[in-house]
Amino acid sequence: MRVIDNFLTPSYANLIESQLQSDGQEWYFKPRSSGQPYQQNQSPVEHGFSLLLFSEVEGGWTNTYASMMLKPFLLQVQDTVGAQRLLRARIDMTVANTSRVLHPAHVDLAGVKNITAIYYVSDSDGYTMVYNEKRLCDEYTVQKKIAPRKNRLCFFDGDYYHTGHSPVQHPNRILINANFI
Repeated sequence: MRVIDNFLTPSYANLIESQLQSDGQEWYFKPRSSGQPYQQNQSPVEHGFSLLLFSEVEGGWTNTYASMMLKPFLLQVQDTVGAQRLLRARIDMTVANTSRVLHPAHVDLAGVKNITAIYYVSDSDGYTMVYNEKRLCDEYTVQKKIAPRKNRLCFFDGDYYHTGHSPVQHPNRILINANFI
């Protein structure tokens, strides 16, 4: 587990933030932001928005402005985490809620040994929780609680279960999520 603040140059970080928060940014609705099925003890208010940038399984780079703008960024992350190649990358946005919602714990690519990287596009209050557990369980113990700060990159072994919170004090929580091998 590693956290790097001020990962990008300020001008590139500002460009990414400006684009991903703009009215022209393309987003797709996700009824469950973590992609996990709804469970009875969890809040039904876990929706979010996402845009796939790259998927090795689905044929490579998507034809979007965001994917082309973020390709150099993702290559820089790949070098920083010491990976050979990108498996998947997407942008995610959860929106403000009236109370803090903890989304279901998950791994991004079950059964695939990978490095998970999360880059925070802007300041927010929806923490990321990385747990000690590498299996689905009823109760998790926190390995690291990461505050979403603009231009912060964190990465960790993709086998660790993790999750995020919906923000309460900020209008949204936007991040770039990538998995490398």
